[in-house]
Amino acid sequence: MRSMLLAISFLTIAPVYGNRVADEREFANSLYYYPLVGFIIGMILFAVVRLCEPLGPGIAAEVLILSVWVLITGALHLDGLMDSADGLFSGRAKEQKLEIMKDSRIGAMGAITLVIVILLKVAFLDSLAIADQSWVLLVAPAVGRFMMVYTICRYPYARPGGGLGAAFGGEAGYPKLMGALLLLLAGAWLAQAWTALTAAVITIALGALIAAWIAKQLGGVTGDTFGAVCESSETIFIITAALLVS
Repeated sequence: MRSMLLAISFLTIAPVYGNRVADEREFANSLYYYPLVGFIIGMILFAVVRLCEPLGPGIAAEVLILSVWVLITGALHLDGLMDSADGLFSGRAKEQKLEIMKDSRIGAMGAITLVIVILLKVAFLDSLAIADQSWVLLVAPAVGRFMMVYTICRYPYARPGGGLGAAFGGEAGYPKLMGALLLLLAGAWLAQAWTALTAAVITIALGALIAAWIAKQLGGVTGDTFGAVCESSETIFIITAALLVS
């Protein structure tokens, strides 16, 4: 239970873990619950979709849904996406990319990437019927958070000095990855059977390529890149699901 509360506190604005200090083992055990936290976020978004039905066709509902999505996560993953984009697209050497990513100021590439991701999410959500929006928004956050688990378990930490992303230490491994994968696939199947499952598998494959590219650029991964992989995977899932149902 404590590991699940830690996962909720780490991935959302809900301070359910309190002020306790977690060790590497507990951080690693919390990885099992990342997709579950994603589904919890998805259920909140599902409720928002239903509440927005009176707004009718148009992007007003999608913008409101995205606003709630960002609020729930405290924009943590979007911040990682922007920092990662500034570093990865800077054209500099690995060490300089990592330094750029540590800078709290937003650069041009970070801002551009943020706008593109938000526009893609809004546009492809708007292309879906309300019934399809419901299951897509239920599963998308879970896929994104599973890809965080994949990245954490698959690649070493890039910064020699450590950081928040290094909190999992050597305790993160394939048992956590497989447990999170089974939870994701089961949830996707229950949400929309083969359609959701197919979109999830395609997203995992493409997300894995993104994670591999990032790790090659930086010599590993960081806390910022976890957020970048999460946001990228959520966007890919929404696009893939929209194409499948069309």
